[in-house]
Amino acid sequence: MARIAFSVLDVDYVMEDGKPVVRIWGKTDKGETILALDRGFRPYFFLDVSQKILKDMEDLRNRLSQLKYMEGKEFRLEKEKKKILGEEREFLRLTIQNPADIPKIRHITEDWEGIRRAYEHDISFYRRYMIDKRIFPSCVVEAEGKEERKIMGGSVIDVSELKVSEGERRDFSVMGIDIETAKGQIIMISYFTDKGKKGVITYNWGENVPEGVEMLNGEEEMLKRFFEIVLENDPDMMVTYNGDVFDFHRIKEKSERYKIPVMIGRDGQELVYTKRGRVFSAKVPGRVHVDIYNFIDRILGDSLESEVLTLDMVSREIIGEGKTEVRWDQIRELWKEKKGLKKVADYCLRDSGLAVKLSRRVLPQIYELSSLVGQSLFDVSRMSYSQLVEWLLIKKASEAGETILNRPRYDEIRRRREASPFTGGYVYPPEPGIHHAVSLFDFTSLYPSIIITHNVSPETLDKGTDNDSKENKVPGEGHFFGRENKGFITSVIEDLVKRRTDAKVKMNGHPAGSEEHRDLHNKQYALKIIANASYGYYAYAGSRWYSRICASSIAAWGRYYIQHVIEFAKNRNFRVIYGDTDSLFLERCSKSKARDFVKDINKELPETMELEFVNSYKSGLFVQTKSGTTAKKRYALLDTKGVITVRGFEQVRRDWSRLAKETQEKVLEAILKENDQNKAVNIVEETIEKLNSGKAEMSELVIYTQITRPLEQYDQIGPHVTAARKYVEHGHVVTPGSVIGYIITKGLGSISSRAEPVEYAKNYDPEYYVNHQIIPAAMRILNAVGLSEEDFDKDEPGQKSLDSYMKKSISRKIREKWKKIKE
Repeated sequence: MARIAFSVLDVDYVMEDGKPVVRIWGKTDKGETILALDRGFRPYFFLDVSQKILKDMEDLRNRLSQLKYMEGKEFRLEKEKKKILGEEREFLRLTIQNPADIPKIRHITEDWEGIRRAYEHDISFYRRYMIDKRIFPSCVVEAEGKEERKIMGGSVIDVSELKVSEGERRDFSVMGIDIETAKGQIIMISYFTDKGKKGVITYNWGENVPEGVEMLNGEEEMLKRFFEIVLENDPDMMVTYNGDVFDFHRIKEKSERYKIPVMIGRDGQELVYTKRGRVFSAKVPGRVHVDIYNFIDRILGDSLESEVLTLDMVSREIIGEGKTEVRWDQIRELWKEKKGLKKVADYCLRDSGLAVKLSRRVLPQIYELSSLVGQSLFDVSRMSYSQLVEWLLIKKASEAGETILNRPRYDEIRRRREASPFTGGYVYPPEPGIHHAVSLFDFTSLYPSIIITHNVSPETLDKGTDNDSKENKVPGEGHFFGRENKGFITSVIEDLVKRRTDAKVKMNGHPAGSEEHRDLHNKQYALKIIANASYGYYAYAGSRWYSRICASSIAAWGRYYIQHVIEFAKNRNFRVIYGDTDSLFLERCSKSKARDFVKDINKELPETMELEFVNSYKSGLFVQTKSGTTAKKRYALLDTKGVITVRGFEQVRRDWSRLAKETQEKVLEAILKENDQNKAVNIVEETIEKLNSGKAEMSELVIYTQITRPLEQYDQIGPHVTAARKYVEHGHVVTPGSVIGYIITKGLGSISSRAEPVEYAKNYDPEYYVNHQIIPAAMRILNAVGLSEEDFDKDEPGQKSLDSYMKKSISRKIREKWKKIKE
């Protein structure tokens, strides 16, 4: 027997003689690959049964043994006490041999007399193993067992005992890959490792081969060579950007055509595609494939300023580097003419290199989330906010002896989705226009604080003392939450908030930019993500711990507290100019007054709740919607350094042209920085003149939109879908995640029908860009500062008003639209 310590990379399982074998992939501190095999763990689920069955289990054992799925197979039936929504109950744990038999047995036994319901039958076997064994990626484990055989770079161990040790190690090797396609072929593959190895492979290019490029004799030979390169470098992790639906999908598709296995996994394993719902993911056994785009799209995207989540835009924002400038049509033409090999090779290699560099910033956050929820890097990197919350609750339920509630069935999910919406956050509407000396305040994690303060958990709903029914009653609702026993979800959220506070305190004790500061930042950010998503999880239709009443109660308390703070401010003679869910803007409020206000209001709030002073601004612009109500989260703020922060305007939206955004930005600067309305009007007039005269650059007019699903699944055919289909007609590959750049061109037909891919657009439609881009973007601001038709008619000598300009220079059709915009 040998004992070996290694850090966990991934966990999966295979079947061996009808029994599951858990495979724990890892690395020793010497860099050796370990494949630990645990043959002793078995799948199980729980049965909630009658007292009669609990007293005499023999009849149930006999019936189970006669099932065809159990015939000749080992199984165990044992009593186990567990809590379910706070109530302790005795269950039967049914342990069987084959994980695939659980749904079949559950389906049959739930119809038997005396069996009320089955629980925990819908948890994947390898995920159950990770939960029960308390292991997660990067944790260090000690395995005792005997060596079975050697594999490339290490050993296979038959485990007799496995235990988690202290500490974590994350020194796994990484390889980034990228492919280029043209006319339905993969024409090039690049690879880039964190160890310094990199290269490009291609075929039949027909010119001198640059250094770092390997020339082959065809697509099939290139694919085989790529598989060899992966095995030669033997990376622990493979990173892509949209590799699930593009790079690996194309590689697998082409390999199947040539009837060659995609043999890039460890221990002779092939690439496999897993399916959850409608989502397919590329899995490389023994390695972890992280599609960085998935994590950016689902988790980090909301915190980025990037217009679209392309590799170029995201890389520029996160690591300060972007892609090499080469267009799709250029790659196709260069391939067709067998020219420009170095240009395309550099472009392709740059992409795989960016994937690796991005991974250095993104992987630490995925590690922290994996550690927190106790699941694999592969799975966590593809989870949504609600899924992260759910797997944390599953992990914590297992640790606390709580029954993991079942995933709702389709009809229940549909019923939840069809329920009428409840009232959300409170919006205090300001008087639109310019406000000066603005101070911004924010609640720190308002909704998690409410859950903790009021013990909002399904099992405490309407259960408690008479005192609870009065003092912990939901504002404006008929429900209350008991405080005698802390709720399961309350305790989980409280732990998250406490750990985040501790991490932030430690983080502030280290210099910004240091490794310690960075690690603690990632830790607190992971805790913040899940804590703040907890409120939404209650209302998520697919939630195991779904509670519409809990969600609406949290929202009601949220409205109560923001209104309380607003009244507190008014009573101290502050002018409240805007309030929204968990934020507040006060006018004529200096920094010293703001700090005093925060100090006083926090004495009035519950201990777990805190209002923070965020910043002071010289001025702020707030706007109205077309219906006359104040627009939620649509404002622009000018700070003391001259920096403008914009929320909700076209300037930060992804579906507007650069010309519209820049025009709006210039108008904002003229209004906020210079207080010059005439200049703002002139900016719009000049832009319209530029468009009508045909002097606008095509590059200024590109509208970018991201494709979010296969093209055939779109019911509404918008301009971006039309443009995407035209791309496909030109021989390009368009998949979910692809960013489509298009221009609305002149001609007959609908706007959508005139959307042309930017590479193929020959002209632009000035009427469209004036009516649907420039005017709406500018008038959001100009209307807010009180400019109306009457104001424009009062021309100063030598100056044209915007309205008169519109009447003189634009067609009747546009004038009518302009009139509608003003109305």
